[in-house]
Amino acid sequence: MPRPKIQLPNGAIQIGSWAGHEDFAVFPVGSKPKRMLVCPSDAAEPHLIPGHSYLFKTALGWQEQQVWSEIIAYQVAALVDLDVPPCFPAVEQTTGQTGVLVEFFYGFPDDAEAARFVPAADFLSREGKNNERPHSVRTNILCSQVLEIKDAIDWWAKVVAFDSLIGNTDRHLENWGFLVRRQRGVAPAFVLAPAFDNGTSLGYEQPPSRLGAAADQKWLKSYIDRGRHHCGWLDGPTPHFSLCEEFLKHLPNAGPAMKSVIRFEKAQIDGIVERCSQFGLSIPFTAERARFVSSLIEARRQRLAKILGV
Repeated sequence: MPRPKIQLPNGAIQIGSWAGHEDFAVFPVGSKPKRMLVCPSDAAEPHLIPGHSYLFKTALGWQEQQVWSEIIAYQVAALVDLDVPPCFPAVEQTTGQTGVLVEFFYGFPDDAEAARFVPAADFLSREGKNNERPHSVRTNILCSQVLEIKDAIDWWAKVVAFDSLIGNTDRHLENWGFLVRRQRGVAPAFVLAPAFDNGTSLGYEQPPSRLGAAADQKWLKSYIDRGRHHCGWLDGPTPHFSLCEEFLKHLPNAGPAMKSVIRFEKAQIDGIVERCSQFGLSIPFTAERARFVSSLIEARRQRLAKILGV
């Protein structure tokens, strides 16, 4: 069910009293620690859905900044009207643990028809693909079209451009998929699920001692050039911007969809990262990291604009 894009709350969401999901209190999918929780029925925050399921995801050690990458990626997606599950900073106040609270993108309390998520791996495993092996955007599009998803090309154009904008390297076969609704006597209806799991991005792995390097344009270009998308056009992984060029070469009509992902101003990104730097949580997002992330996004936006002729 489409929902309005939501901005950052004024403070971290306190989830210490939230009940665990009765079936999946410990969520088994993925490599990062996560729990499925249910929003209390008396939740007053306008950005939360009472009775709905959320994932509380954490990250440890050198990966801890993935928490903020998820939150910022959602905020950037909101600017460009790309469907990404809402993500908010959250704290388990009994332990002081900081994480990201991610709205589950199906199973809403007011859904008229229940939807089920099917990861792409369930379809493409027939071709011998798994999460660790390369897979191609061309195959992903063809798979989507076989399921009669009419906007598959534009969806992939936007997601490939978005992954290039944030430097996401983890769009593997469990990190995209389909929502399917079934009715008796009617063929199943498939749509592409929102673009979820965007935390492996935005220079999350860079330690504090390296954040000032973004001021060096030579270093910044070299760092961006080293980034690889999990997919290629026919195989993968492939440098982000090379993949965008290949996409446009084979599907030039996808240009407008890609352009829609970079229609924002640098000041808007500066506002997002500045707000994140003001939360003061146990996983800090510092003012220096805010400048680093803003520089990354702007440099990537300029590279995309050049490719797209904007």
